[in-house]
Amino acid sequence: MRLPSFQYLEPTQVDEAVSILADFGDRVKICAGGTEVINHLRRRLIRPAAVMNIRKLPDLEGLSETTQEIVIGANTTLKEISRSKLINREAQAVAEAAGQTASPTIIAMATIGGNILQNTRCLNYNQSGIVLQGLPVCHKRGGADCLAVPGSRRCFSVYQGDLAPALMALRAQCVLVKKGAARTVPLTGLFTGDGTKPLALEEDELLTRIVIPKTEGRQASAYRKFRVRGSVDFPLASAAAFLSVTADFLLADSCVVIGASGPAPRVVESAEALLKGKTPGAADAAIVAKKAFDLSEGVDNLTLPGDYRRKMVRVLTQRAVQAALENLKGGR
Repeated sequence: MRLPSFQYLEPTQVDEAVSILADFGDRVKICAGGTEVINHLRRRLIRPAAVMNIRKLPDLEGLSETTQEIVIGANTTLKEISRSKLINREAQAVAEAAGQTASPTIIAMATIGGNILQNTRCLNYNQSGIVLQGLPVCHKRGGADCLAVPGSRRCFSVYQGDLAPALMALRAQCVLVKKGAARTVPLTGLFTGDGTKPLALEEDELLTRIVIPKTEGRQASAYRKFRVRGSVDFPLASAAAFLSVTADFLLADSCVVIGASGPAPRVVESAEALLKGKTPGAADAAIVAKKAFDLSEGVDNLTLPGDYRRKMVRVLTQRAVQAALENLKGGR
């Protein structure tokens, strides 16, 4: 399918890019790896006046570290992240999420910024223009009701990014820049929980980097994902777990996040209280998994039934926590 017409813009400096965003507002679409934007253009899900390619912005590339944090440029590819010794050592869940995102070709193209900022998905929305012409207008497209949950005035589309749950489990922050200003927010604050507008990103803001704080002492993390095709698909359920222990191997900190269970990744808030101060064990993983199941949302709007996907959230959460426990035994 041919792309619609648009003005092509290619800034070479961040200042130039944010000036373009300030001028165009919602009439410009940012493209980095292009693995989502190009498909949305082809399907006519978006019709921007301009597309801005940010791949030539040098300040958005690469990985670095200090004694307190790891910094990942928004344009860093998932391939580089998955193969990074630094990320595999300090943030294993992030490396696992990056490596499982899609096929090797897509991982080589896709960027961490693009994966985080992807739109929510639903079988009633992610179709070609021809198919959508034969469907009622859903809530995400401006209609009154959600087609997946008839009669509902809320959008039940699903956020299916891989990197965000893993990064949220490690309490990552993101740096957002616009003309004349910048702000740093927790990654959890980047999501609205509203499927119609899932990202709390202003029209003139540019995501420039992701910051992962380092943890003192022994820590470990893991990411687990369920999909139909093991090499290419979006997650139909996912879970990320982060654990840290004291010198006498009692849990000092933990964070569990589930993905593909609603319009935003969800932190299992009760997990930290359940685990803190305990000697980690498999029984605790099962308890946290039940809490994740209770928190998850299962709607029949993806390729497998919602009830089945909820059950898989429970399975994957238990597996992620258990994997993090195993990683702790051999961790730093």
